Amino acid sequence: MVTLRTHQLVAVPDIPPLDIDVPAGATVALLARPRLGTAVARVLVGLAAPVAGRILVGGRDVTDLPPPRRRIGYVPAGGALLPHLTVARNISYGQRRRRQVRDVAEGWAAVLVDRLELAPTLGLRPHLLTEAQRFRVAIARAMACLPEVLVVDLPAAVDGVRLPDLVGRLAPPDSAGVTVLICSAADEVLVDVPDRLSATSERLPGPARREVRP
Repeated sequence: MVTLRTHQLVAVPDIPPLDIDVPAGATVALLARPRLGTAVARVLVGLAAPVAGRILVGGRDVTDLPPPRRRIGYVPAGGALLPHLTVARNISYGQRRRRQVRDVAEGWAAVLVDRLELAPTLGLRPHLLTEAQRFRVAIARAMACLPEVLVVDLPAAVDGVRLPDLVGRLAPPDSAGVTVLICSAADEVLVDVPDRLSATSERLPGPARREVRP
């Protein structure tokens, strides 16, 4: 089953249409320079409109839906944590905006805090955290609302973070795993992500790429 699919998606002008198929529970890297990777990520999650094409999540066409209704979690470049909120309030921020999932997601958020080893940081503000801790908080915030897909905009590696290890901790019970799309062209990020596709026809560094199909 394909959880995330795009059909002839054009995120920015003058870029070839992009067809993405990410099977349920798979982690796939979209090789893209930072600006383009961010543009594609923002279009997927609904923060910007595509030039053309469609976006489907679990068979639903979400192209014209607002971000809260897409069921796509998003980790922006740098994490984009709210500096005036504690770790606990950053994690719960998305839940407050999506009341329909708040009741079922509160228990899951507690599980995420435990799995991502964030309990000692819950009362701290982001500037007191390490870079790796801030990244884990951003992932917990994105996953706390039980999205079907997680999109991670990661133009550079985060010191102390091995992404596949974190992804393995994010799957809710009785699920097929987390469906993840990583937007990056950094070798340090992609070293443990063998399933890749390219956002352009431009040659990018790294091992040979293959398009991922279910």
